[in-house]
Amino acid sequence: MGPALRGAWNKNLSHLIGPPLGESNSQGYILKTQEMGPGRSVLAAFILLAMVASQSPAFGEWYVAGFGGKSISPNISNAEMNTYGERLAYQQFPLATNSNLATLTQTFKTSDLDMKSSATFGGKVGYFFKEEKLPWLGVELEAFTNTPTIKSQTVTTQQDINYAPKTIQLPCQGLPNPTCPIAVTNKGTLQLSESSLRVITVAFNVIARYPGEVLQPYVGVGAGALYFQSSSGSIQGRQWTPGFNAQAGLKVLIAEEWGLFVEGKYNLANLSNFDPTFGLSGQYSVFHAVAGVAYHF
Repeated sequence: MGPALRGAWNKNLSHLIGPPLGESNSQGYILKTQEMGPGRSVLAAFILLAMVASQSPAFGEWYVAGFGGKSISPNISNAEMNTYGERLAYQQFPLATNSNLATLTQTFKTSDLDMKSSATFGGKVGYFFKEEKLPWLGVELEAFTNTPTIKSQTVTTQQDINYAPKTIQLPCQGLPNPTCPIAVTNKGTLQLSESSLRVITVAFNVIARYPGEVLQPYVGVGAGALYFQSSSGSIQGRQWTPGFNAQAGLKVLIAEEWGLFVEGKYNLANLSNFDPTFGLSGQYSVFHAVAGVAYHF
């Protein structure tokens, strides 16, 4: 990266990062994370890493890239809402609210939660081991975000309850206060209003490519963390959770240092007791179709 471009980056980042650490460590910066939300913190950390990479000795092939596109068919499968189900179970078996009289266990499952497709955008910084005689192998750090709003919908539900009184009396009496153990299955529907949702993904990937002079197809796989945040609608909460990331794409080199690429990404993560009202748990999955530009140095 040339001095002019590096100077422009430093100037534009003055509101995100602090001054250099000192004469003896003139490349160090302090992130002002106390003043930034999750999205800006991720952006600042990503750009800072790119700057450090650009100022490192060129022992291999570094690159930075930006991209945008669309998230397609996001959903939450294997959904459970056990906080909500527990309240319903205790309403059905009130004696179980006193553990000296009875106990119960329950699961409250729903059909998949549909979500809206949305715009996706982000960036990445990476390194290929060209000087190490492994030009096909690389690593990268990327961060991107999308807003897969949970749609207004009616989901089907199934609740399985196992109730056990401390004292068994025969013959058994039925509901609402059974005198012997009983298993109950309740089926129904549940109306959910639209809930806003933002997802921020930060992933570390291992990349394999064909290092052609013009066309460079590639695949990657990695792991990272996904941040979910919802502040309106039926389901509201926030949570960091580990996630899986996979990608495949094609890069076309239009100049020695510049390339255009198209890429497909797949994310998978598990939510657990996401919100205080329903206690949403389930498996989030989404496909992203993106295109972008990369600068190699």
